[in-house]
Amino acid sequence: MAPCLPYIAPVPRAVTHLAVWIPAAVIVVLVGAGVWFWTRAGESTQISSGAALAEYGTPGGRTVAGPRVGAWTYAARGSETVGLGPLRVTRDLPANARIVVRPAEEGFWRTLALSEEHVESTRFAVSGAGTRAVSRSTKLTVGGLGRTDDVDLVPPPLIYPRTLKVGAHWRLRYTLRDMQVDARVRVTGRAVVPVDGQDVPVFIIRTNGAVTGPIAGRRDDTEWYAPSLAMPARLVLRMNLSGDASLRLAADLRLASTAPVN
Repeated sequence: MAPCLPYIAPVPRAVTHLAVWIPAAVIVVLVGAGVWFWTRAGESTQISSGAALAEYGTPGGRTVAGPRVGAWTYAARGSETVGLGPLRVTRDLPANARIVVRPAEEGFWRTLALSEEHVESTRFAVSGAGTRAVSRSTKLTVGGLGRTDDVDLVPPPLIYPRTLKVGAHWRLRYTLRDMQVDARVRVTGRAVVPVDGQDVPVFIIRTNGAVTGPIAGRRDDTEWYAPSLAMPARLVLRMNLSGDASLRLAADLRLASTAPVN
């Protein structure tokens, strides 16, 4: 849930005095480069199933427990606003997102690639109690600048109990390095979601969480979870985090097929 944003160092005072000696032609080039950077920063790049599988998957692999391995495609709508200090960039999400599943020790990795610029990977461990999130890797870039953060979730929160039923509820309390998450989860109902001409039975799971620390705010997700696929048939994500860096996300993802590309 923690965004990773590019760090921009302040310009030293000694450097600012040199500006008077820069020729006008060079200034024009620098201004043009700045326009190019912010134009590029406001774009999201769709990642193909093949590219997502090559980057984040294990072609031909199998999970001991969990969803089928491969790249699952979701029709996507929404936008995100990424900020660093007073600077803000808003960009629409591409038309398709991918969730890539690959095997992991005692479970599986699930990587959500909203775009080439925004990727969230979570490693899940499966046990008798259910499925817990063990670690997370988040990549967020702006104009090609950024980094990837890898963190453990301590203690690993229970994401899916072994048995789901309407009315079940539980609490998620864990830390990601210097940030704390406190969320409440509730299974609010059952429904059927159409996926590529098939009616897929789902549980509706709502998660409402608060994040505190150097970057703080809220994340509120609704998931239409399909036990037959061990995957979400639909995801609605709402995130509003701020601090030295900020991220505001609104996304609606709908599964396009009941079979992944592998």
